[in-house]
Amino acid sequence: MWRVGLLGIFLLGSVSLAQSALELEVLQRTNQVRTERGLRPLQWDTLAHKAALGHAWDMLRRGFFAHQNPDGLGAAERLRAAGVLEVTVGENLASFEGYPDVEIPRRSLTGWMNSPGHRANLLKPEFTHLGVAVVRQGRQVMVVQNFIGRPFDPQVRLTPAQAERTVLLLTGTAFGTVGIFVGNNLYARLNPPIQTRLELPPKAEVSFAVFDGQTWWTTRNGERGLRLQQTLEHSQAPGQQVLLNLPAGNFTLAVGSQPRFWQNVSGPVRLELTLPGTLEALWLGIRQGNSVNYSHRIPLKP
Repeated sequence: MWRVGLLGIFLLGSVSLAQSALELEVLQRTNQVRTERGLRPLQWDTLAHKAALGHAWDMLRRGFFAHQNPDGLGAAERLRAAGVLEVTVGENLASFEGYPDVEIPRRSLTGWMNSPGHRANLLKPEFTHLGVAVVRQGRQVMVVQNFIGRPFDPQVRLTPAQAERTVLLLTGTAFGTVGIFVGNNLYARLNPPIQTRLELPPKAEVSFAVFDGQTWWTTRNGERGLRLQQTLEHSQAPGQQVLLNLPAGNFTLAVGSQPRFWQNVSGPVRLELTLPGTLEALWLGIRQGNSVNYSHRIPLKP
C-alpha cells in the first residue's frame, strides 16, 4: 500500500535511515527525471534534510499523513525552524506499507511522476536544492522530499545585538487612502480616520501621498485634505546584527512579517545591518524592472 502528498511552498523508536543510501537514491532518481527534461539537477541540502527527517518521524510517531501537522505547522514553517532562509520551498510525501526498502525509491518516484502536483514539484525549474528523508517503523515507511529554490547564497551571519527601534505615531484624517512612502516606494497604506503606530526601518525618510482611486498624489501635511499629527518614538530593542554578501545584480531589502519595502541595493556588496527584532524579518528580493521576487527571509528575533 502507498499514499502520496504534496505541497508547492528527535528520533523516536525503530531505526533511523538518516543520510542513507535510500535517501541518496531518491535524490539520484529525482535528478535523473530532471536532467532527462533539460533541467538542472538538485543539490543535497542538510537543512532541508533535517526538516524532512523531523516531519517523517513526526508522522510515524503521531499517526498522521499530511503536510500540516496536528500543531498547524506546514512545510514552510518546518523549513524555517530548521534554519532555511529561502522563500521558495515545496514538499512531496509518500507512505508505504509492506514493501522492502530496496523498492521504496523507485516506487516513490513512479508515484510522484504519475501525480500532476508532485510532478510539478519534481520538475519546477526554480528549485535548486533538495533534502530527502526515508524512515521506517515496522512495516510502515515514510518518504519526505523538501525542495528549496536558492537563486543565490547571501552567506548570512546573525549575531544578537541591541538595535535602535523607530516607531511613527500618526493620528488624523484624509479624503482618501494615505500612502506612507519610504524613498519612492510604498511602505504602508492607511485608511481614514488614521490612528496607527507604524514601525520604520533604520534611517527611513518618510513622505506621504493620497490615492484618488487611480493615482498616488505626493502631498504634504495640510494639503489635499491630509491632516496628520505625527510623532517619532526612539528606543532600544533586542535584535540582530546581520552580515550578508550580495552578488552582482539588483536587489531590494524589505522588513516586516510580510515584506515592506526599505531600500534598493546594487551588488556585489557586503552589508552590515543592525535591526530590532520587533521588525520580525529582513527580506531579500531580486529586482527586475519594477517587479521584485523575494528570495530570502531572515529572522530578526534573537
